[in-house]
Amino acid sequence: LKAALSGRRVILLRHGNTAKAEVDAERELTEKGRGQCEKFREAWNDVFKGISNVLASPVKRTMGTAELVAGPLGLKISPVEDLYFVKPWRTAEMKAADADCGYAPVRTYIERHPGVHDKAAEVMAAAVASTAEDLVDGDVLIVGHAGYLSFLALKVVEALVPESGEAEQATWLEVAKTVVLDANVGEVCGFEISPAGARYLPNPESTDFAAA
Repeated sequence: LKAALSGRRVILLRHGNTAKAEVDAERELTEKGRGQCEKFREAWNDVFKGISNVLASPVKRTMGTAELVAGPLGLKISPVEDLYFVKPWRTAEMKAADADCGYAPVRTYIERHPGVHDKAAEVMAAAVASTAEDLVDGDVLIVGHAGYLSFLALKVVEALVPESGEAEQATWLEVAKTVVLDANVGEVCGFEISPAGARYLPNPESTDFAAA
């Protein structure tokens, strides 16, 4: 992952509000979800400057979010299969942890269910790393899913730690990881991670987590 992302800025974004569907992969953005995408793009216009690569979970709600927020850039959106969590690698323990924690900061998941999502983080990181040969120069936007996006973000933080002294790296990692660990990522919200550090990017429209 470090080889693929070194020197880049990475934006990780959760998809927008969706409607229900019998098959999870068929869930599509609602009118509210499409509006969230527009509001995020307007609020964080400067964040999109320099993005040359767009990766997304292959299902309708994430591809739709990617198209709406990155469409004005005129970039191809590349679906990445293992950014979608309904896969054989999602264990019964992960499903139980997801049901127990619901929409919560990833720190809650790690404290209540330590190690359960390690495999998910590794698989998603490997999936992003596998796109290295297809990435062009410039920054990367990744659109994914609540919870799992934060586990991937922790891997991105580790990959982008700047070259410096051991103490400086430890401080940088602690600060950047805290940003990811403590964020309850809302709809069309996410993280900006680069060698300069990490920050949370909220949507101007707050998320109703009880109804999400």
